[in-house]
Amino acid sequence: MVASQKKMLRLVMKERRTMLFQHHLDAGEKIKSLFFEAVELPPQVIVGGYWPIGSELDVRPLLNELIERGFRCALPCITKEGLVFRLWEPSTPLEKGSFEVLEPPSTEPFILPGVLLVPLLAFDQQGHRLGYGQGHYDRFLHQHKVLTIGIGFKGQEVEAIPRQPHDLALDYILTEEGVISKKL
Repeated sequence: MVASQKKMLRLVMKERRTMLFQHHLDAGEKIKSLFFEAVELPPQVIVGGYWPIGSELDVRPLLNELIERGFRCALPCITKEGLVFRLWEPSTPLEKGSFEVLEPPSTEPFILPGVLLVPLLAFDQQGHRLGYGQGHYDRFLHQHKVLTIGIGFKGQEVEAIPRQPHDLALDYILTEEGVISKKL
């Protein structure tokens, strides 16, 4: 039952996110500013981001600013072993990986981020997220305890995300309008 609810919600939210993306072209810049107002990172922390696909909120301005401020960043890669992160810099050439997503080449070292920026299809006030349904982030987060920050448009918020036992809540959600914390 929950799986079918999620499937239906995914269809609705993909369309909604596409509309939000078209109406909030500056959201990536807003996220960059809001991130540094709301989040205080330890000096040596590694931030795991993502390379946006389709209508995902573009975190590239934030990733570039993090690097300019001296932080190391990583991007996800889907391997046979699951979701892993590889070191990334703006000069790193990207290649198409699984699902046609751009990712650092396999020659880049694996790296474990301490903070993870997670793309969203939908979220609720309790920090639960709806992703694409492949479970890559859920499996990674069950294996590694990291600070999680969901990235999305405010209009992606729903009253409640249908949940299954393996679903984990994110620590924070960052939208173009501000930060939502499940810890409030």
